[in-house]
Amino acid sequence: MVVSHSMEQICCIVLAAGIGKRMGGDLPKAVAKTREKALIDHVLESLAPLQPKKTVIVVGHKREILEDHVRSSKSAAGHSFEFALQEKPLGTGDAVRAALSAVAGHKGTVLITYADHPLFTPETLRDLVAFHAFKKATVTVLTFNVPPPNGYGRIIRNDAGSVLRITEAKDCNPEELLTREVNSGIFAVDSSFLKPAIDALVPNNAQGEYYLTDIVEKAAKEGQTVAAFPLGNPEEAAGVNSPTDMHYVNDVLKRRHVAQLRESGVLFDAPDTCAIDATATVEPGAHIGPNVQLRGKTSVGAGAIIEGTALIIDSSVAPGALVKLGSRVEGSSIGELSTVGPFANVRPGTVVGKGVRVGNFVETKNTTMRDGSKASHLTYLGDTTVGEHANIGAGTIICNYDGYTKSETTIGKDAFIGSNSALVAPVTIGEGAVIAAGSVITRDVPKDALGLGRSRQENKDGWARARREQLEAAKKK
Repeated sequence: MVVSHSMEQICCIVLAAGIGKRMGGDLPKAVAKTREKALIDHVLESLAPLQPKKTVIVVGHKREILEDHVRSSKSAAGHSFEFALQEKPLGTGDAVRAALSAVAGHKGTVLITYADHPLFTPETLRDLVAFHAFKKATVTVLTFNVPPPNGYGRIIRNDAGSVLRITEAKDCNPEELLTREVNSGIFAVDSSFLKPAIDALVPNNAQGEYYLTDIVEKAAKEGQTVAAFPLGNPEEAAGVNSPTDMHYVNDVLKRRHVAQLRESGVLFDAPDTCAIDATATVEPGAHIGPNVQLRGKTSVGAGAIIEGTALIIDSSVAPGALVKLGSRVEGSSIGELSTVGPFANVRPGTVVGKGVRVGNFVETKNTTMRDGSKASHLTYLGDTTVGEHANIGAGTIICNYDGYTKSETTIGKDAFIGSNSALVAPVTIGEGAVIAAGSVITRDVPKDALGLGRSRQENKDGWARARREQLEAAKKK
């Protein structure tokens, strides 16, 4: 048999007809989402650099959901798709049979992958195809080593080391079960061999299914070249059949992302404790402490420091900013050289300018703090605009909600709000105004004025002593 291996002639078959019952649902398993995207999106993105001539996706249960997802996915870029229907789940060989008509007439390599194996890298798949071509193989299987017991199909070789067959774990004898080299499920197959090999499959196994793996034995018996390409990192072979498997996959994806960030110049104190979404961006020179979560479309600028135990969601942290221990930031922006925390709650709609201080146990919501302003501790700012270099004293609260509507407060540039004050919205504090500590402010305070809204203090001499004597006398009766 003359075998063609031109990279330009590769076709891909992605087996995606599985049902995600063990994932707790009734949808196609391929659309189950990792921490980053759907399982099939990972596979399509890894295949794209191979520039396949055609990508055939084998669908089954609720095919329209999977097909609609693929058509609308960004991961579809670089692929020319065709969908093939597997009518009944009769095994991997039957799934490939469903795709044969879509690859009919193709001359070259057919790469067969699985939609529920999201961890294979483009480099691994590229190297597999290159190895297949180098060996002039009819069939090349991607293998790895793992100690028994395990549920993988075993690679059975003869005394000379040539691959004879793949035996599924349920069909192995006790000696074969001790074999450490196992099948990853990924195959590169010459197109001229694929159809006759699939047509020859019979369900002579414990499962009563048509095994794709049986084409290896057919090729070996015919004297074809069967190659085994060793997988460098066995974690890539992880498939997803259960929530436990998905947890493992997510852990690998998390570690890969953190490793990429470290290579780019991001400093981590305890990288294994951090969770950074693929949609988050961290610039080189940023410093990430332990137990940090960066979720959604969060961005962290160069030189910014996230001390630790912080949760930042859909927010931007500008270069040079500092988010101290135990802070939560959501739907907000933190400006250059500003400080947040420790233990601050920056809620959606907050805009923190340059050189701003949002201190410990400060909560903000729909609030703009302009450059140089400060709210150092124990403060609530809601629906508020704080002018440049204004100072908000400890214990200040904005009374912005009357039970029906929320009203706005404006605090002018260089204003000073004394500790333990309550500003009852709607209200405006003018530029340079001072609010006396302990005040309740219900009216606007003009520029440079003193706002004083508290009861006059009255001292009654001897009152405390008289009260104590009264209480002691009562006890003696």
